Amino acid sequence: MFSSGPPFQIDGNFGETAAIAEMLVQSHAGYIELLPAIPDAWKASGQVKGLKARGNITVDFAWKDGRITSYQLHSPVHKTVRLKMNGAITDAGVTKG
Repeated sequence: MFSSGPPFQIDGNFGETAAIAEMLVQSHAGYIELLPAIPDAWKASGQVKGLKARGNITVDFAWKDGRITSYQLHSPVHKTVRLKMNGAITDAGVTKG
């Protein structure tokens, strides 16, 4: 999948990284969705830190068996956002910092 060339294509490498981030977090439908398209091979357990969602929100979360077990949302300002995880949409607070 990496564009090692020849010729070397950096946009292919960036594209792969963006695709992986989109499998973990999406935020273009009016809410932030965690694990919208996780591959079966990754469902057992995992965690991510520092992914960015629209609105300058930093997302950290962990999962087990394909379900979110913990999360934190951070932003330069405190706000409330719509969050979709484990099949439900709720309002979630974003901490400042």
